[in-house]
Amino acid sequence: MTATGRGPIRIAYVLPYLVAGGTEGHVLSLLRRIDRRRFSPIVIALGGGGELEHAFRKEGVPLHMLGRDGLTPRPGRMARTLRDALGSVRSLSGILRRERPDILHAYLPAANVIGAIAARLSGVPRVIVSKRALAEYKAAHPRLRRVEPLGNLMADVVLVNSDAVRRDVERTERHWAGKFRKIYNGVAPIPPWTTEEKEAFRRREGIPIDARVVLCVSNFYPYKGHDELVEAAARIVPAFPKVIFLMVGRDSGTMEATKARVRERNIEGSVRFAGGRTDVPDLLRASDLFVHPSREEGFSNAILEAMAARLPVVACDVGGNPEAVVDVETGRLVPPLDPERFADAMGELIADESKGKSFGEAGLRRASERFPLDRMVGEMESLYESLARGGR
Repeated sequence: MTATGRGPIRIAYVLPYLVAGGTEGHVLSLLRRIDRRRFSPIVIALGGGGELEHAFRKEGVPLHMLGRDGLTPRPGRMARTLRDALGSVRSLSGILRRERPDILHAYLPAANVIGAIAARLSGVPRVIVSKRALAEYKAAHPRLRRVEPLGNLMADVVLVNSDAVRRDVERTERHWAGKFRKIYNGVAPIPPWTTEEKEAFRRREGIPIDARVVLCVSNFYPYKGHDELVEAAARIVPAFPKVIFLMVGRDSGTMEATKARVRERNIEGSVRFAGGRTDVPDLLRASDLFVHPSREEGFSNAILEAMAARLPVVACDVGGNPEAVVDVETGRLVPPLDPERFADAMGELIADESKGKSFGEAGLRRASERFPLDRMVGEMESLYESLARGGR
């Protein structure tokens, strides 16, 4: 018997899109592990599909795509934005009335607002909104700053994935009092490859067997620090000419500018742009060092995955990164916007392969002990059951 007393607890997951990103990957991992005897999930994308749509479909859950932009800001076109948002609320409300979920679990700003409103209009008993990033993105979208607290107001739980995110919500938003719950992202260990497997993958990708591969997995948003990484790489390449920087992620506005900066620094032969990929575990196993130059971060799934793959990590000392990376134990933390310090930290681990391996093993232990995927799924299941029983 489930907590509702009438079969599996029905969970409606609402996201803007099904693109290759940390949040979408987190939801996909949750769907793969959640106990289907106790929980019956559905997935609703406000906008549409993306690189992960096929992976979501393979999980065999009902999948709805509204094909709307929701709250995507459009300078000078607020009437259209509002019309799309209202249309999203109507469409989502119709789906929720038909599916009758016990809990709506929304992720990312547009879904947090539209999902919470639609849930209350359609009579969904419980609502969770998830906060997974710091609030700096709102500086370019002041209207989001005004409307996002609506999701908090209508939610039963404001779910955060780090202490840093909680502090940021407390500082920048309203209507969260008494509603916080923290559940860290979780990750499963990524089994290492044999030397033969690693070399075969590199040959397929056109990466020299003897190269030291520095991997960055991050979509190209302005705050992700790719500019600083290029400047740091320009300092590394003359000292370590066999280093290859592999940048993985879709273009979200800054890829072309990053490519131009690479050309300006004359390091095109040492930097590869791989675009959005769905085989990140393989890329991790084929690499030697993971870097995350983002100027802000809630709590990075990409960093956890690198730790799970035994890679040392160089990241900026921002947001939730210090909750994952232990400086001089599992990697190095450096100030943001400081290419020289970033280059020094990379050079330290590129030059000393044994130190990198030691940091990588320590990272795997920390990921396995502090951030196991099974624990994350279990805490989510406990939260759902508590809400279904009428708790908060």
